[in-house]
Amino acid sequence: MDGIVFGLCALVGIAGTVLSAREAWRQRTRNEYRIARFARASAFAVCTVGVILAVPPIADLVESVTGMSNAAKLGAHICAVLWCGSLQLMLVDWSYNHEVLRASLYARIAFAVCVLAAMLPLFVETTDESIEFTTEYATAPGVTVYLMIYLAYVAVTCGEIAFLCSGMALSAKRTGHAWTARGLGVSAVAAILGVAYAASKGSYLVTHYLGHPWPLRAEEIVSPALAGLAVVALITGLTMAMVGRRISSRKDSVSVGV
Repeated sequence: MDGIVFGLCALVGIAGTVLSAREAWRQRTRNEYRIARFARASAFAVCTVGVILAVPPIADLVESVTGMSNAAKLGAHICAVLWCGSLQLMLVDWSYNHEVLRASLYARIAFAVCVLAAMLPLFVETTDESIEFTTEYATAPGVTVYLMIYLAYVAVTCGEIAFLCSGMALSAKRTGHAWTARGLGVSAVAAILGVAYAASKGSYLVTHYLGHPWPLRAEEIVSPALAGLAVVALITGLTMAMVGRRISSRKDSVSVGV
């Protein structure tokens, strides 16, 4: 299941990264939304790396090469944090005016740094050849706390992404930018799926701690499916929004020329 889901995500991520990097390079001389363009390309790139590391054969290869247990899991989780953080920076650059932009960016960077600073010591303390950082090993307290920190961050950031995307989608629809509105609408739905992924995995950990977990097999199917749908839909939606902005810019240029 994981191999199919994250393999598909990797293919979508590669395509999205190429398109986004090309757009960022093409628009490199424009100051408007420069942070957003760089953050979007970075987000797609780290997401692609993260989902590749989540493919089981790749994960086994990484651990064999590095000689470090759970190396691929740690790498995938770090990429997920960077992915969510980069998307926040992109949307903040789109949404906030210049007066509050710098403080908003710094706040979100600090949040991501604090989350990583909390995760890494737990990983070092807990990791072992007999333990994997998955819900299957929820009996290990370090695994549960590590995953809950990671999942809480994903839930919070995806919640903000859904809020910002939905607001911008409504604004784009009112101004007649249909493609941008559709892309941001898809992105908002994708972010909600990201919250659902965190809730799915987190609820299993909480119910396991309370002694009444729901079936592990069901969680191992539902959570990867939600994560995969969120990644594919978010990359697709933001790419649609990017194309929509380009179409709008061309129409504005034609109108000025006329």
